[in-house]
Amino acid sequence: MELFSRRTFLKGTLVGIGSVAAFGLAGCSSAPQDEAPVADGGDAEGAAKATEPVSQEDWTFEDQAGTTVTVSVPVQRMVVMQHHSLDMLAQLGMQDKVVGTEKNWEGDLGAYMRDVFPGIDDLPTPGDLTDWSVEAIAALKPDVVIAASQADPDAMKQVSELGIPVVVVSLRGEGKQAEAQNPRLADADAAYTEGCQWAISTLGRLTGADQKAGDIWKMCLESRAIVDEAIGQMDDADRIRVFVANTKEQTYGNDKYVGCQLLRAGAVNVAAEDIQGYKPYTFEMLASWDPEVIIVQDRYMDVYDTITADAKYQELQAVKNGKVLLAPYWTKPWGNPDTDSIALGELWLANQFYPEKVSADTVREYAERFYRDFYGVEFTGTV
Repeated sequence: MELFSRRTFLKGTLVGIGSVAAFGLAGCSSAPQDEAPVADGGDAEGAAKATEPVSQEDWTFEDQAGTTVTVSVPVQRMVVMQHHSLDMLAQLGMQDKVVGTEKNWEGDLGAYMRDVFPGIDDLPTPGDLTDWSVEAIAALKPDVVIAASQADPDAMKQVSELGIPVVVVSLRGEGKQAEAQNPRLADADAAYTEGCQWAISTLGRLTGADQKAGDIWKMCLESRAIVDEAIGQMDDADRIRVFVANTKEQTYGNDKYVGCQLLRAGAVNVAAEDIQGYKPYTFEMLASWDPEVIIVQDRYMDVYDTITADAKYQELQAVKNGKVLLAPYWTKPWGNPDTDSIALGELWLANQFYPEKVSADTVREYAERFYRDFYGVEFTGTV
């Protein structure tokens, strides 16, 4: 049985284009799966292919909580209780393998998921990121459950004891943290780069979409290279000072991915010095920071409306100068990265801050490619 750790794998892949071939395909056993259904109207050749048994092999690896897991791959049935993973599976074209997900997917991701994941509203929802119904998950007969790092340990243990593998996806390296939402990282940029690559590569291996996973990561690195070349090295004093306003008066502080996203785009998160992780802030704190730019995700329109219209915010320089930016859903300036956070979000931010260095046409080109080649739909967003 072959055992891979996250770091062993990533030593070889972070320096290249993220080829998923580095995982290797050696396994311990091979077993047929149930026959796949034949699509209506399929020809004889298609029907023959659909009824061929799927060869499986056992794959043993270490998840992002440091737990050793064995899964027979490729899987056919997945319960996905971690929202980034649900989105990545849509990018991989593996929606049909998802038989259940977490109930707050729309709030955690956005309404765009209905466009890239047809039928998502009809999926069973046996819990949320933290709390699960073990019985409901078991009833779905999954081959694997994808868990968030904040999932209840007892529930994960119960599911594992039923013989169902549980894989924790945290989207970051440096191992399990004492507080899932408030990590303390030695090198946040490297940890989130490693973690995001591990996530897309692992989901690709689990579903048999290794090649597409590699293509997605390749685009991430291509886009990042454009930003790195355009922005280059910069003194902190020269960076644009940015605040990210979230719902319920919370913000991302130090050691959250969006801080890395901002640094790469030539900015700095003003909350990072005073807040560790994802926590509440006060207006007084915001006024003392007085950022040059405020960013609000477009799924939080109420927050955007409050900051741009409420009288008490009008003295902030970002508001006075019309620099409250509404970040489109496809840019994902989040606490943990998605692949499009890297492939599209870093590029979009660089364009917003330095349009003379990164053009809107370049951002649009990458967004159109990402949606066409990975989600398989037309990009309808606004750059």
